[in-house]
Parts: sequence; structure tokens; C-alpha cells
Amino acid sequence: MKHLYLINRILLGLVMLIPGLYKLGVMLGILQGDIPGMLAGFGFPAPVFFAWLLLLVEIAFGLAILANWNLKYTVWPPIVILVVAAFTAYLENIAQLLVHLALASNYLVWGMHGKKSMTGKSTKK
Repeated sequence: MKHLYLINRILLGLVMLIPGLYKLGVMLGILQGDIPGMLAGFGFPAPVFFAWLLLLVEIAFGLAILANWNLKYTVWPPIVILVVAAFTAYLENIAQLLVHLALASNYLVWGMHGKKSMTGKSTKK
């Protein structure tokens, strides 16, 4: 069971890290796409600022989750990102909306229960 928790945490870290790296490639002109245009289309003010903020948060918190660092707090930005994406970008696509909400709930479980229940080890000393 311990390995299942490890695989789950690695996948959750990659769910944030990979899109963040992709957005970085887009913003640097290496890959094609228009992240600020997408955010502007959803009504975000200052879309370039929020595009950079989004990609930096995705990369930083994806790495933090992979490192198993302070999960009680580290999971909250990904939860917010996934819920906002679910109800903006995927509101009309029920399958993607449910996937985003399921992922957000998985992060929530990690945040609420932390390392103790997920690995069998206590986080308190």
C-alpha cells in the first residue's frame, strides 16, 4: 500500500509540474500557444501577469508535492487552480470538469491527512 501512496503523490506532483513547464515553454516562445489570450478570454485582468503567476505556481507546487514537502499547505494552490479551471475552461465539458474536481479532491485528501495517514509515518515529532 505504501507504494500506491508514493505513486499517487508522484502523479499529483506531475499533474502540476508538466502543465507548468508547458506554459513556461509557451511563454518563452519555445512552444506554440496563447496562455494570456486564454486567460483574457475567461475574463482575467492582467492576463500576462496571471499567466506567469500560474506557471510559476504550477512548477513550484508540483516540485514541492514531488518532494513531499509540507503537504498540509502545499496542496491548496493546486486545489484552487483545478477548481477554477474546472468552472472556467471546462464548464461545458462534463468529463474534464469531473476529472479536475476528482484531482482537486485527491489533493484535498493529501492536505487533510498529510503524511501520517498516507504513509503510516507521523509528521509530528
